[in-house]
Amino acid sequence: MSKLSRIIGVISLWILGILPVISQNLYLKGIVTDESTDEPVSFVTIIVSDYPNPIENGMDGAFVFNDLTEGIHSIQFIASGYESLIIEEEIISPGLDLGTIKLKPSQSRGLSDLMVMDLELDMESNIQDIAPLLTSSRDVFNNVASYSLSPVRFRQRGYEGKYSDVYLNGLKMNDMSSGNVIWSLWGGVNDATRNQENYFGLETGNFAFGNLGGVTNIITRASKFRPGSRLTYSMSNRTYTNRAMVTHATGIMDNGWSLALSVSRRWGEGGYVNGVFYDAWGYFLALEKKLNEKHSVAFTAVGTPTERGVPNGSTQEVYDLVGSNFYNSNIGYQNGEKWRNARVRDNHEPIMLLNHYWDFNVDTKLTTSIGYRFGYNGYSAMNWYDAPDPRPDYYRNLPSYYDNEGKFDQGNEVREMWYSDPNTRYINWDRLYNVNYENDETITDENGNILAQGKRSKYVIEDRRNDQKQINAAMVFNTKLTEIIKLDAGINYRKNTTANFNKIKDLLGGDYWLDIDQFAERDFAYDKDIIQSDLRNPNRIVREGDTYSHNYDAHIQDYKLWATATANLFKVDAYAGFEIGNSSFYRTGNYQKGLFPDNSYGDSEKKSFTEFAGKIGGTYKISGRHYLTANAGYIENAPNFKDAFISPRTRNTLVDNLKTEKIASADINYLIRSPFAKGRVTAYYTRIMDQTNIMSFYDDYYRSFGNYMMTNIDKDHMGVELGVELKLSPTFTAEGMLGYGEYKYASNPNYVQTVDNTEEILEEAKVYWKDFRVEGTPMSVGSLGISYNSPNYWFIGIKGNYFGNSYISMNPVLRTDRARQQLDPEYIDQERFGSGFTLDAFAGLSYRIQYKYFLGINISANNLLDRKDMKSGGYEQLRVNVDRDTNELRRPFDKRYFYMFGRNFFFNINFRF
Repeated sequence: MSKLSRIIGVISLWILGILPVISQNLYLKGIVTDESTDEPVSFVTIIVSDYPNPIENGMDGAFVFNDLTEGIHSIQFIASGYESLIIEEEIISPGLDLGTIKLKPSQSRGLSDLMVMDLELDMESNIQDIAPLLTSSRDVFNNVASYSLSPVRFRQRGYEGKYSDVYLNGLKMNDMSSGNVIWSLWGGVNDATRNQENYFGLETGNFAFGNLGGVTNIITRASKFRPGSRLTYSMSNRTYTNRAMVTHATGIMDNGWSLALSVSRRWGEGGYVNGVFYDAWGYFLALEKKLNEKHSVAFTAVGTPTERGVPNGSTQEVYDLVGSNFYNSNIGYQNGEKWRNARVRDNHEPIMLLNHYWDFNVDTKLTTSIGYRFGYNGYSAMNWYDAPDPRPDYYRNLPSYYDNEGKFDQGNEVREMWYSDPNTRYINWDRLYNVNYENDETITDENGNILAQGKRSKYVIEDRRNDQKQINAAMVFNTKLTEIIKLDAGINYRKNTTANFNKIKDLLGGDYWLDIDQFAERDFAYDKDIIQSDLRNPNRIVREGDTYSHNYDAHIQDYKLWATATANLFKVDAYAGFEIGNSSFYRTGNYQKGLFPDNSYGDSEKKSFTEFAGKIGGTYKISGRHYLTANAGYIENAPNFKDAFISPRTRNTLVDNLKTEKIASADINYLIRSPFAKGRVTAYYTRIMDQTNIMSFYDDYYRSFGNYMMTNIDKDHMGVELGVELKLSPTFTAEGMLGYGEYKYASNPNYVQTVDNTEEILEEAKVYWKDFRVEGTPMSVGSLGISYNSPNYWFIGIKGNYFGNSYISMNPVLRTDRARQQLDPEYIDQERFGSGFTLDAFAGLSYRIQYKYFLGINISANNLLDRKDMKSGGYEQLRVNVDRDTNELRRPFDKRYFYMFGRNFFFNINFRF
């Protein structure tokens, strides 16, 4: 062999040996972002087939693999709070840059279509706030609590709903009168409102300053929707039985336009509670035009016209009489054929938004938004004049009323009627019609002129309306000042006018209703002016569709300026922010009330309050997987309109010495983020000071509507939270959460009582609430679940949930000096509901057809043990029996309760193409 041949042979052998090594030295890289926000998603577990170990991307969302082999690889992306994504890509020399990989936020492992039960309280229970959690964040604790504990009305950290802000494309949607979020404004178009940014507690986002309980921004930009169409059908035995939805999105088309639309309907006769019918439509339209590389304009319209029957809480005596904890006293058979519900929600309040997005460069952008909300919101109820109370569970219609009077024979007789007669257990609609048919009457004025003739209704259905018109405007500026400092700032403006009035919805067979104040008539029948609802229209005859009883407008306006600066260093991230603004309101009376001729018609005094908030926080990066974070904030809020006027139905009188509410809060957190464990441990403390609360009810002793004004209410909220998700294997995942809190009243508020028949103060006292518990939510909760996620795109799981230490909403009168002297201690102690345990299961699958069609099926079954004896809420009635001879308190009216549904399910199927 020649020397040349030997050299060539050696080189050939060397090349053959090195080629496999060269062929393996390929890379794969990319950046993972949130599909809805385009923000980087960190701590994503990325698995590549034929690669020995998974890796986790960094804080900037970037990842890189080295030493890959050529060929087609399966690449899987797994992140807590997001739908898993699997793609197949061919990798050839020198490697592959995937660019941006967008993950879709998920809600509770494929159960994003599950709806939280839509529960309503009776009018008298407005002392108990309900704040259902309809969204979840990527945080394990929040994600589990949002769905597993919503049936028991769990409020995280015990905060009221008004302490969480919700934005729609950058515009604040909280109700301006109460501060609460009105979820029903967009509740029927789930597919169109999935894209969300969520921050809990004092955490800071880039679109708003935030609030004590967190902030959510629902993103409806058409360009952010995944292109394609989606058909959805759902079944349930909860509040509605059927749901159908169609959604379509184009993505960004060649001409720069994007379109997304959705139409839905939810309907049914209810599940567990009779008479709770449901008929709700939903529509959504989003348009966006990309004008050039820097400017885009977007339009959104959303509305959910809804009509649904409302359930009611009742006393345990009534539940026992009918043998069901899901009895609804609002209903009765009409013509012996169909349930009719006296309490019906009927609303349609469309929202329209216009947004302008200006991207100066990659680091700076300005978003300008304007929105308008309008429409109607009605809530029907019975009203009656000179006739017995028609409600079946009215206390005089119950056996206990006679038993307490020592009339046991009559009590047993009524008890037997409850057992045997449906017209005793439910509203007797036929009787109400007959009473109106037989009540022929002629109404004349002082001069004998006939005002009305025919059947004067003693019973009617009225519609209690709160029709809003609101304009919102906002401007948000985001910029990167340096490589480590980012500034987010904005200004918000909102103006709301809410028309509050009653309308006659149904005369129930009668011809007319005489609009006078029947409570004033009892005390001042001799004075024909005092009893008028409106002196400008005395003895007004009203028929169906006419306004009557009360009519006033609430005018509310606020504006805020805010800014937050964030610094991102190697081991420490820190932020500081402030918000300053003004809130003002006044009342305009449209009726001149006979009782208050000089203080009911026209504009009230205008109240104005300066609001301020500040917060700071930071993150210490122990390592790439272990973090310590802390947040602290101070907030001042103006009082809400609903808690500022003593009786806005009748007059312009404001609560004396109105103050801004003050809040101081802090939390400290430890977080772990690894491919196999994700979790958070938190300790928190919050002090809420100088709250005001107005409660209205019918006072039996004064035989008029009464009002309780409570001021200087302080509360303490403290506790710990633990949430953890463990990746037991590539297919098995366990997640759990524990929460323990102490939510207490920290002061003895001042209390003033008035009635609508006079401006006089009837009672002033101290309410001894200190160290009593904040009502309406479990303080001890826990959940533990395990799920199996198959590589073949199906999953199954089971979860157990515990809750306890939930307390009833209190009647303040029972904790005054007078009550503590005259009532037994059992009426003064606050009832604590028993603890409970539920077992839930869920399953689902995704199936891809011909690589372009997707079929998804989800089902969940809650409360598998079928426990129907677990209270989800309740309240002490504000009415108290008083001995008219001695003027001493005898006993309060019985408490009213709500119960969790028994075994229930939700089934959902969707087809994407």
